[in-house]
Amino acid sequence: MKIDHKLFAIVAGALLGFGCADRSGFIDAEDTQRTPALNSATLSPLSNESGSVRAYIGTEVTVQGFNLDRIGSVTMDDIEVELTAQNIKELKFKIPALDYAQNDLPYAVKLRAYDQAQAQVFAYNYFVTVPVTDAIVTGYAPVEGTVGTEITLSGRNLGQITRVRFGSATIEAADFTAVDEAGAYVKFLVPAGTSSAPDVETAIAAEWGTATIDVTGEALFWLHIPAFIAPEQAEGTASAVGDELELTGCNLDLVNAVKWGETTLTPVEKSAEAIKVRFPGTIEQADPAVQAKALVAEWGLTDPAQTATLVEAWRVDTTPVSTIITPEFGQMTVEDGKFYLGKTVTVTGTGLSVVESIELQYDGERVEAEMLAGATDSELKFTVPDGVTFDTATEVSVVALHNGGEQLEIGKATVYPFYFYKDITIGAQDASNADMAFFVPDRGEVIPSSEWAALDKYAAADAMTAAMTLNKNAISETQYYEVLPYFFSTYSGGYLTLQSPSNSKSQLKNFKVNGTAIAEDGTYGVPVVCFRVLKTSTAAENTIIEAVKDGSLETMISTVRASSGAPKYSSDFNVDDVVLVQYVTYAYGVKNPTPSDVCREGFIHVKAVTEAAATGRVTFDFYWSKTLNK
Repeated sequence: MKIDHKLFAIVAGALLGFGCADRSGFIDAEDTQRTPALNSATLSPLSNESGSVRAYIGTEVTVQGFNLDRIGSVTMDDIEVELTAQNIKELKFKIPALDYAQNDLPYAVKLRAYDQAQAQVFAYNYFVTVPVTDAIVTGYAPVEGTVGTEITLSGRNLGQITRVRFGSATIEAADFTAVDEAGAYVKFLVPAGTSSAPDVETAIAAEWGTATIDVTGEALFWLHIPAFIAPEQAEGTASAVGDELELTGCNLDLVNAVKWGETTLTPVEKSAEAIKVRFPGTIEQADPAVQAKALVAEWGLTDPAQTATLVEAWRVDTTPVSTIITPEFGQMTVEDGKFYLGKTVTVTGTGLSVVESIELQYDGERVEAEMLAGATDSELKFTVPDGVTFDTATEVSVVALHNGGEQLEIGKATVYPFYFYKDITIGAQDASNADMAFFVPDRGEVIPSSEWAALDKYAAADAMTAAMTLNKNAISETQYYEVLPYFFSTYSGGYLTLQSPSNSKSQLKNFKVNGTAIAEDGTYGVPVVCFRVLKTSTAAENTIIEAVKDGSLETMISTVRASSGAPKYSSDFNVDDVVLVQYVTYAYGVKNPTPSDVCREGFIHVKAVTEAAATGRVTFDFYWSKTLNK
């Protein structure tokens, strides 16, 4: 067969033009039947500038074309590459080591091919990624605290950190309190013994490999420890049972307890500058009556607590006194005006430091409430306990136990068997809202994107077989309930949307930490959570809507069923609307639960929506039930 050399030259010239940005060094057209021609469209991987397709140092690249057995060499940025395979139609080579800094976005490098005479036959801008593998700290929090305060270092690849230096102390990796599996954070406790001064600026540094990262820079950590002015006791005198003792100094609000020997003294008043304590009537009489024991302050957030010896031998006359203090109660006030579960109740009066515990009593039931630290003679605080057994708002007796179990009623209160959170704001997935990404009702908290991985560590594409359908082969019941329910807001399809982690596998990836998505595309969250915008169409919905709006809600038990949809602002809901939220039990594990399939449920009362776009935010009040079914 006779070859038309002119036609062949035209075809070969066209092939040489694939991806060719530099046309120098072409072989004469009369010899094109032997000239190598590379087709840039066949490069694999065909990396790009956006990074959606990446190639790395050491990656083997394949390219196809004609006469590739006649390629003499290939270079990247003038560095010759290793050819790993070569024949007439295909060429393979490895990306060489390139001297570029680690970076999230790929670098454009000049890929050139030469024939055996070292004439250039191909030039193309290829993209190579030099991944960020170094440990990088982008911030830390909190910026002040005391011994035992947990500090979080945020950044990337932090799993490589081997130790943290806090001032002159060293915390080894084995002593970190938490390390994120994805490397987004490391947590550790402020160690003891780094300073004796009450307020000291302290540097923090992290080590990994042979490198050291200056964590604090100029924004040093403020370390606070209590400092006492040593109390004095006149020679030949002794404190008596029932006496008060005032201690002065600075940062004394950090003190947890003052002890005389093994006896904890009763707190009366406490501030940063002074603590007043009382020698309690529980001190047993000794022989001789006057005893000398160390006066010690316990402080810090460690277990066991830090100690400071104020006086080696403080004398106390242990002779009992006949006066027994009986508390007297004044007002009992609570946040938001109602006894919702978890709310803090403040009781005022006199002699309150002798109160030993608080109980809610009703219908023969007794539920103990948690008393908060820092009770004084004039004030104490407790939280409304969630162990109540009733489902509808019920009047209970609030009872104080004192002097070894004696009961004294503080007053009556109507307890609402659900939680209430006011003015919660969450933002859509834009980076400007990273600090208000997810709402966790069980904790009443809005958490940032950086804490998502720790919250939902079992989230994966195979945890759901379809939207709102739990794959029980991928996650156990224990693991399911270990992940607290949560929801968030996105900007999707032109709408600001309330979103469940299990509703769409394309939404979690929109939340980012330092520019990197917290989840891969295709990842569902674990908890099955459903929504339904309530409408004034049925008597049941009308009753709920009005009660939520005017604050008269008395029970969370309803027969309304949530759908799986993610409601959209202005399309499905508007400001002042009420949205039902239902968290499904593991046993059910799919959308549209019946009341017996709901683990917890809540009601959103939409208060405001700002900028219904990717930077948008929604503010709401939220009611949340105790556990209903499990």
